[in-house]
Amino acid sequence: MTAHPLLPRELQLVSALVLVCFLGWVVHLIRGRRLSLRDSLLWLVSTFGVLLLTLFPDALRWMASQLRIEVASNALFAAAILYLALNLLSLTIGVSNSLARLRRLAQECTILRTEVKDLRAQLAGAQFERER
Repeated sequence: MTAHPLLPRELQLVSALVLVCFLGWVVHLIRGRRLSLRDSLLWLVSTFGVLLLTLFPDALRWMASQLRIEVASNALFAAAILYLALNLLSLTIGVSNSLARLRRLAQECTILRTEVKDLRAQLAGAQFERER
């Protein structure tokens, strides 16, 4: 008895085409400097992994059996949740780093404004003394 195919051939081809287009788009964004290589690395690796699973769906079936998951589609959903969680964590780390840099820049800007204000006051005081 042959196992039922995990993905119909048409769906496999369409999925592979969509994933290759997505990879091309990410590379285009990197080349256009709209997306940094560091930020896009997880997208590249995870999308390439999903592309491999799309092209070789028996690998998913094998992984599911190794993890003692009876239905391979459940392993696919678990992989999808892991994919989304990793990308969300990556974005959260990026936003957190940006907020820390923004806070530091705002503090430096406040210090510089105070110094400029003090220098202007000193300059105005010196001019007033000369005028007397």
